[in-house]
Amino acid sequence: MARQVPTGQAIQVSIAGLMSKLDWSRFVAQPIQKDQTKKVKQVDLHVIAEKISGQLNITDLQLQGGEQVTGTVAHTSEWLSPVLRELDERDSTEGVAEPLLVKGDQPRRFPELKNRFYNLVGRGNEIITIPNLDEKRFDRQTFVTPVDLTLIPKDDFDLLRVSTNIGEKRDTFTMPFPNEEEHPLNKTYTREFYIQGGRAGDNIHLHASLNKATKNEIPLDRKARTLTIGSIHIQTGKQRLFGIPMGSGRIRLEWYKFVQMRQQNEFGEIEVIDTLQDVGIGYYGIAELIRWKEGRSLL
Repeated sequence: MARQVPTGQAIQVSIAGLMSKLDWSRFVAQPIQKDQTKKVKQVDLHVIAEKISGQLNITDLQLQGGEQVTGTVAHTSEWLSPVLRELDERDSTEGVAEPLLVKGDQPRRFPELKNRFYNLVGRGNEIITIPNLDEKRFDRQTFVTPVDLTLIPKDDFDLLRVSTNIGEKRDTFTMPFPNEEEHPLNKTYTREFYIQGGRAGDNIHLHASLNKATKNEIPLDRKARTLTIGSIHIQTGKQRLFGIPMGSGRIRLEWYKFVQMRQQNEFGEIEVIDTLQDVGIGYYGIAELIRWKEGRSLL
């Protein structure tokens, strides 16, 4: 797709490589409509190129009205604005006799806050619900927003799966536990992130707003792969971060420990079976997001 830039502004271009004519596609189904009422007086082109050698060729530039560089994806600042809120800590002191006489930090007022924070605390496999509504106007439309999850386990674990709550059973050939049909890991969900192994106190960040996934500041593997824990093999797709739709969204948190169970088979023999169990691993953390509403214009 040809890169689109605003009219009436200087243009800064960073070139990472060249594209041949055979690789170039415009992807439009109809002729481009030109606005004959707008004229370009001057275009200043500043090229920044780092760590390259050879010849640099620039083919063409496409100019488009508007204040933001849009390319092929609408820039959110053209049509969205954050839903701000006020936090007045005095609201929670109603009915408390002389609350300001208590020693220590006094209640404060915080105007025009953008971010929302929700404390997370639980034990074992749980489903959490994160709201995405204007607190004062439930009828006001909000938009899908990325959610940043910070999770800290209170116990060592062998597998953590974070996912949406919409999914289906795997086919028999890809089930990690074909002999335990109702095992939760025999289901797969629309968005999933697997973290193989961790210790109590690990700091896990799944921050969609920054496209960042780390454990103790070390980037996590986000490729599709097969996880191996003992004799258990779990096929995963590409690891994905999470968004919250208008209203609310459900996020599944599944914490597992590797366990070897002894059981009797159909021939009366004792077998040792590898499995992953929910043993009630504790955790705490934060879910953070920004709510959005329609901005000054719609594209």
